[in-house]
Amino acid sequence: MSTVLKVIALASFAAIASGCQNMKPLEADVAMLKTQVGSLQTDVDSLKQGAGATAQAAADAQRSAQAASSKADQALAAAQAADHKADAVDEKLDRMFKKSVSK
Repeated sequence: MSTVLKVIALASFAAIASGCQNMKPLEADVAMLKTQVGSLQTDVDSLKQGAGATAQAAADAQRSAQAASSKADQALAAAQAADHKADAVDEKLDRMFKKSVSK
């Protein structure tokens, strides 16, 4: 955008330096540059909006991933607890079996 302003300033300076003999081509150039600046501003605004939506989607995905990770941790803890209980039951059955065999 600053480049466009520099071009406009340069065109204005050239017009003044030439003694303002023929301003119509310069005015057309300035008008064209203003149109281009407006178009670029619209493009920039559109890109900003798209970037904001992308950032929001990424944040939502991260929250979902964290929730899934938490549930997976809970499932792992439950599975480990069940495994420990099963081991305890196996050990108890082994002791009972050994007691009954030794009698």
